[in-house]
Amino acid sequence: MSRSPRPFLVGLAAAVSASAVGVAVNIATDVQGNVLAWVAVGVFTVLTGTVSGLVDGGRAAADPMAAVLLSIECEVRADGSASVEVKVRDRDAEHLLPHLPGLLPRGVAPSAPPGGSTEAPAPDPLPVGSTDGPANGVLPDPLPVALVTRGRITGIARRLREVGDRCAGLGGLDVRVCASDSVERRREAIRAAPVIFIDDHCDATAPPRLLVGGLDLTGLRAADGSGLRARLVVLGCHDGAAAGHTRALRRSLDRPAAFLACRGAVPAGHAAVLYPHVLTRLAVLAGGAAAETELQAALESALAEARRDEPQLDWDRWGTTVLHPLLD
Repeated sequence: MSRSPRPFLVGLAAAVSASAVGVAVNIATDVQGNVLAWVAVGVFTVLTGTVSGLVDGGRAAADPMAAVLLSIECEVRADGSASVEVKVRDRDAEHLLPHLPGLLPRGVAPSAPPGGSTEAPAPDPLPVGSTDGPANGVLPDPLPVALVTRGRITGIARRLREVGDRCAGLGGLDVRVCASDSVERRREAIRAAPVIFIDDHCDATAPPRLLVGGLDLTGLRAADGSGLRARLVVLGCHDGAAAGHTRALRRSLDRPAAFLACRGAVPAGHAAVLYPHVLTRLAVLAGGAAAETELQAALESALAEARRDEPQLDWDRWGTTVLHPLLD
């Protein structure tokens, strides 16, 4: 039953009306006020009020969002930055995700944090004084993609090679696997590609450095100080969506980038399902102009497709956002 006082007020009003009628009838038929008539009036008053309250309470308890397939909540902060949270309430709405950028104001990034958790990555404001060019940039064709891990982590390296082989036939992509124990070789691969998948074990026990496979995410800038020009980053490590990882990456970025990562551990089997869907979505965008919001929408669509393929897996731990450079 609804806790709102409205149904009970409606019931009370109906009851008072019934009482008034009963009293009027009683007075009209018996000036002495027949006791049985007064009892009948009281009984009908209680019944009328109870029934009216239950009926109206049933109406009030109806979920006003029951017919909503997809909702968009916009938040504008005092510093001028903004974020949009997208909630898909029905699978019939998943086909709308690629069209979200056209529904949003320029510069606002849709974000769908899994389960509404505060640990999920949130859109970061573009720092004041940034010299980045327009967000809407043309992706190269073919689009270079780097799948990066250490060579000694044989399970992850094998999985990335399988993903690369599986997507080798996709037109519009140039997928290369960098499975090397050399930190410098992995840095070079990350700096060279506009699309980066970093999949490895992380070590957050040596602050302020945050190491993923021995690679310091805050130290990805070149010797001349230039940072990553990546358009999209997938971080497949434990708690990759946590603030420590996102802040570290932002210090290495020179332009905004769409971002996909996981809260907690990355369960076995997720990457083999999710990564090919991400690459398939990117192949469609290669050679065309794509804003960061469009790239993030592609990541959301890939997540939706992975969920359809393997609904028994916990996909809610994955989240997307747009990372902006962080100036020290």
